[in-house]
Amino acid sequence: MLRSEAVKVMVKVLAPYIGDTMARSAADAHCQKLGIADGSLGPEQLDLLLAKIGSGLNIFLGRDKSAVVVGEVRRALADAGAGR
Repeated sequence: MLRSEAVKVMVKVLAPYIGDTMARSAADAHCQKLGIADGSLGPEQLDLLLAKIGSGLNIFLGRDKSAVVVGEVRRALADAGAGR
């Protein structure tokens, strides 16, 4: 899956919880910090990215809700073809 496609899926899931702008900014910023380029996003990169996003969500949603939301993002990414 391309980074841009993955970010779109993440933003769609995260936006109801933290808003569209913050969701997009967080996903893009974490991609940059992790050195994830605009090309394909591998499973290891995806795991790192979701871990970073999850730790940020802890601040806004708490640990339990954050874990649920990250699970939603993982399912949405899998449904969209990530990891295939």
